[in-house]
Amino acid sequence: MVFGFQISFARVGSTVNFIVMEPLYRYIKNQINVPNYQSLSIALLVASLTCVLSLVSALLLAWQDKRAEKLLHRKTPDATEVVKMSDVRYFPKVFWLVTFIIVFYYTSIFPFVALGKVFFEKKYNFSPDSANLINGIIYIISSICAPGLGLVIDKTGRNLFWVFLSILGTLVSHMFLAFTFVNPYIAMFTMGLSYSMLASALWPLIAMVIPEHQMGTAYGIAQSVENLGLAVVALLSGIIVDSDGYYMVELFFCLLLSAALLLTAILWTWDSMSNGILNMSIKQRNQLESNKTPSPEKQNLLHNNDTYTED
Repeated sequence: MVFGFQISFARVGSTVNFIVMEPLYRYIKNQINVPNYQSLSIALLVASLTCVLSLVSALLLAWQDKRAEKLLHRKTPDATEVVKMSDVRYFPKVFWLVTFIIVFYYTSIFPFVALGKVFFEKKYNFSPDSANLINGIIYIISSICAPGLGLVIDKTGRNLFWVFLSILGTLVSHMFLAFTFVNPYIAMFTMGLSYSMLASALWPLIAMVIPEHQMGTAYGIAQSVENLGLAVVALLSGIIVDSDGYYMVELFFCLLLSAALLLTAILWTWDSMSNGILNMSIKQRNQLESNKTPSPEKQNLLHNNDTYTED
């Protein structure tokens, strides 16, 4: 559910961006009476103030964390658990599968949103304001539903099932937008739900296969690869739109999602043939953890044995 809340707060910012930025640009243009490029610069400068708020929040968080270490007498990490970039070579194949699923999925979402306004204006004859609204529905749905969907995953487990279902839902949404003239609000609503569910189910998989002291490195690498994929796909999407139009770019997004769906099926099969931890129910995971944790009697026996050895 933590991932759900994180997504929810992030998407609130994205939704505000969709709703506020264009009216702000028009207001500045009409009130100040400056050239278009200067109006855009002023609007972006106002938007950049949110980054200052983020910086202040990060500094406050760092101060609180440092203070908590002193008050709670937290132990420093074990000196033997040294993190090195060379450890990346030993990350399990499951981690790389999860990373590429992340790349193929998110490259079908963010570049689509970047191109979505003009797509809805051209295909469905929406006004600019209506196109902005429907284009932001993904983030609106996510900001509302992500915590609840995260709670569902916390209660049920079965992460790979939810990942598979989310990718399938997003693929169906893109196919509706590409091949039909069905009310696009239906497709965008489905895409918003799928997007919210996937983040809560997919990202925690990394924590299940990577040791705790390497988790920051693993998440950093996953996001770096994701951002590289987003940069490449954004360029390719623009080229496809300019040369072949929005129908072909929708087919391109469907191809990316098909690749993500295939990798998820491979990961699910691989997991089923090994320990199956990625798709366990919560009950099964709790049972596995209890088997790993020594019982109170065993802990007492180990303690007595250590005392005897010291004597």
